[in-house]
Amino acid sequence: MARKPIKTSVDFEARFPVKGRVLWAVMCDHCEAEGELRFRMARDPKKGWDYRLDDKHSFVDVHAVDTSKAYDKVRAGEWVAGTLIVFGSLKRVWRGAIAMDRPVLEDGTRLTGEVSLGDQHAQVDFGLFKAFLRFENAAQMARVLKYEGIREGAFVATDVQVDIAADRWGRKDDILRGKGRR
Repeated sequence: MARKPIKTSVDFEARFPVKGRVLWAVMCDHCEAEGELRFRMARDPKKGWDYRLDDKHSFVDVHAVDTSKAYDKVRAGEWVAGTLIVFGSLKRVWRGAIAMDRPVLEDGTRLTGEVSLGDQHAQVDFGLFKAFLRFENAAQMARVLKYEGIREGAFVATDVQVDIAADRWGRKDDILRGKGRR
């Protein structure tokens, strides 16, 4: 049974840098104007971009739509660096854990995160990344979050969409040291 997609008044877009090994690259067979990259990256980049293949908890596979046309040039086995763009709508849930419902971060993956509130923004920690929700003022934030039932320490879920804007690709050493070709 298919679940209903999440659609609420609270949307987010998170952009963060990524570096990972390309597993495959393919052109969209319907439009030929974009493609898809699947790559493997470290689950916790603060500890470094490298991962251990024998430790499934050290990495995550990402399947993202690529509008930067890198899919046309990059080959499997090379490393890629760029910006990952993850977006979706947030809905309060009763589940009390940060989680990802499948082993691949791709369009439709259900993520659960924990909310923490500031003066004029809210932050959602999804484990792999943090999403920041910004509001015009504190009154708007209070009104919107109250309407959706979101408070400090609450858990929210989203069905994400995942895009990548690849900047560089090449050998592992070049990408991890910041050289790489474009």
